[in-house]
Amino acid sequence: MRALSALVRALDTGLRLAAALCLAGMFALIVAQVVLRYGGGGVPVFTEEVARYAMIWMALLASAVAAREGSHIRIDFVPLGLAARLPWAGRLLEGLLDLIAMTVFVTLVIQGLDMVQFAAGQRSEGLRIPLSWPYAALPVAFGFATLFALGRLLTREDRA
Repeated sequence: MRALSALVRALDTGLRLAAALCLAGMFALIVAQVVLRYGGGGVPVFTEEVARYAMIWMALLASAVAAREGSHIRIDFVPLGLAARLPWAGRLLEGLLDLIAMTVFVTLVIQGLDMVQFAAGQRSEGLRIPLSWPYAALPVAFGFATLFALGRLLTREDRA
């Protein structure tokens, strides 16, 4: 279990760093767009497209980190209220919610792989890169989210 925990922590750190780099790159490109639009001649076509793809990757990688922390979208007042009265039932419900989330994540990985395959023959307008590259954010991010949800399920006793 310690090896799994160390791997999950390393992946979490890497995803946070990658998301932060995407955010920084997106910010720099948007500032450059504004400066060039109002202070310079023209805006290079690629800047908007790269900023858009950076935003997509940032948001999806951050959602994987949220899945690790259990802060992804869900209503938690029922499990928290239940855990206050019946701790074992609260842990059981938390595990069930993590299992449901993991099922959704696996579904998104499968659908994302289909999208990547569908987009493989198309190219983006500005950069002329395969559209499968930006679409790959979905299966990559939710693959990590699946791993993190599995880690939450396997280490549930450590948090109880």
